Amino acid sequence: MHLIGIFANRSKFETMKHKLENKMNLKNMQLLNINMKNIENMKNISFETIVITNEINITNTETEKILSKICNHCKYIIMNADIELYLPIQEDKKINCITYGLNQKSTITISSVQEEKALIYIQREIKNIKGMEIEMGELSINLEEYQHVEIEILLAIYSIYLIYHE
Repeated sequence: MHLIGIFANRSKFETMKHKLENKMNLKNMQLLNINMKNIENMKNISFETIVITNEINITNTETEKILSKICNHCKYIIMNADIELYLPIQEDKKINCITYGLNQKSTITISSVQEEKALIYIQREIKNIKGMEIEMGELSINLEEYQHVEIEILLAIYSIYLIYHE
């Protein structure tokens, strides 16, 4: 079972979950919404992947310790490169970090947007969950399927899709 924790508000989380259900088989995958209200309840869960869509307001050292524990025990961290964020990750950990956003240094970004389609650009090779390399290149996305979905959330959805698609 692939366990994915998503730091997002409820609306963004539900959008991501719904779009991923339409895009791929989620039978072997469980998505959990993480926020500052429930982070305490997540401290003993080992997530395979953490997705960070928004800024995380660390208010005390206990919250920072929990966030550090969550992030240091996962295989992948997928994060929005357009937000400012400090993640307390140990240097000796082998964690695959994938960034997405409109930032030119993001691993996954948008190279072109038209009315009906967008081109998602993978700027660096990434390894999927099976250890296979996903090469640099572009993916054409039909935007009609993603009406009313923010570009950043679309990129987060495709980041998850690239890692777990079979």
